[in-house]
Amino acid sequence: MKKVILVTGANSGIGLALCERLLCEDAGLQLCLACRNMQRADAARSALLTSHPDAHIDLLHLDVGSVRSVLCAANEVKARYTRLDYLYLNAGIMPNPQIDIKAFFKGLFSR
Repeated sequence: MKKVILVTGANSGIGLALCERLLCEDAGLQLCLACRNMQRADAARSALLTSHPDAHIDLLHLDVGSVRSVLCAANEVKARYTRLDYLYLNAGIMPNPQIDIKAFFKGLFSR
C-alpha cells in the first residue's frame, strides 16, 4: 500500500527539496503538493517528474493565510485519500501590512 504524504509550501525552497528527498527514498509513495500558487505548483510537479518519471504526484490548492482555503483543502484531501500517512507543514504565512503587530501583542498581553 502506498504511503500518502502531503507537503504544504511544496513548490519551492525547503518544501520542494523535501519532496525530492522523499521521492529518492521511496519512489512508490503518493505525494500531494499543497501550494498557494498553482502555476508554480505545476512547475514543481513537472520538475519532480523529470527526475522521478514514475512518481505519483497530485496538486492541491492551499493558501494557509485563508481559513476558507484551508477548509476547502481539508475537504478535498478527505475526498481524494482514504488516509494520510505523513503531513509536512512547511508553508509560511505572509505578513499582512494592514495588521499592526505591536498593537496586537500589546492588546493581547494587557488589560
